[in-house]
Amino acid sequence: MSFELKLILEQLLERTLVPFVFSLVGCYLLARTDQGEDSYDDEPLTGVGFQTFFGALLCGIGMVAVEFWHRDLLFKPMEWTQWKASYQWKWLVWMIPGSMLMMAIARSVFAVPIHYVAMAGTLAASMGAGILYVCLNEGAVWADQSSKLLNWMAIGCIAIVFNSVSVNAIARSGGSRWCTWITLAQLGCVAAIVIQSLGSLSELLFMGLGVAAGGTVVSMIRGSSSKLHYGWQLSTVFIPLGILAVSSYAVSMFFDSQPLPQWLVACVLFLPTLVGFVDLVFGRLANAWFRISFAAIACMLVMGSILVLSDVVKPQW
Repeated sequence: MSFELKLILEQLLERTLVPFVFSLVGCYLLARTDQGEDSYDDEPLTGVGFQTFFGALLCGIGMVAVEFWHRDLLFKPMEWTQWKASYQWKWLVWMIPGSMLMMAIARSVFAVPIHYVAMAGTLAASMGAGILYVCLNEGAVWADQSSKLLNWMAIGCIAIVFNSVSVNAIARSGGSRWCTWITLAQLGCVAAIVIQSLGSLSELLFMGLGVAAGGTVVSMIRGSSSKLHYGWQLSTVFIPLGILAVSSYAVSMFFDSQPLPQWLVACVLFLPTLVGFVDLVFGRLANAWFRISFAAIACMLVMGSILVLSDVVKPQW
């Protein structure tokens, strides 16, 4: 095994293990708020507030704890305020957990499903736009690339909206047990690209992979259901993870990343949308296993293209 590949695997394990464990507990709490098929969408859900808030909080704590651990601050509470970000995008380690909490608070406050669903999409789009703005707003550092910044702001916002709607559409149509794999696959694709040029950003993506992996295990075991967009219980965590994937890829375009064909860039940014389209056209005509197979093939084709067209195991850092 090459030194580069060994280093990548070690970082992957170190950065994903703690978020994975926290996410197992947090996403289980979120999944327990499932009211089943007999729920009424115009009546308040009971027992949602506590489990939703602490479920999302645990998922966020898993990411922040790893960040503090690697900065040697975790067991030094008096030094926590010394945390600093050398780039704006490093605030993602706070903004993604924060967006999970915002989704959780909104679901707790608007306990009537149709009331929450009415504003959840707007909240997701607003958070996505805000996070993209913070990550790409490096001031004078990237001042000579203002047109590129605007382009990536627009593309990123469109991707976040389309992807979140697509994943939730799959979840509400009977795919809630496996749709989490789509976000996991997108994070993996972005990490495979980013790790070639920006190791510190890939480490953040590894944390997101850990949270997504924990949520995926929970969704496969317990499952959840909703007849409404954004009513899917784990969307509280997985919408912010989708924002993390798109924002990280946008940031990587301002560093010495290896150029990829435009069609592959679009597939990575809009992977959940691509899977959602395939599922809508072909998957709904078949049983669940065919739907899962179509989704898996689409994700593997994108990941395979990345591995073939780039050199993942020899990062330039």
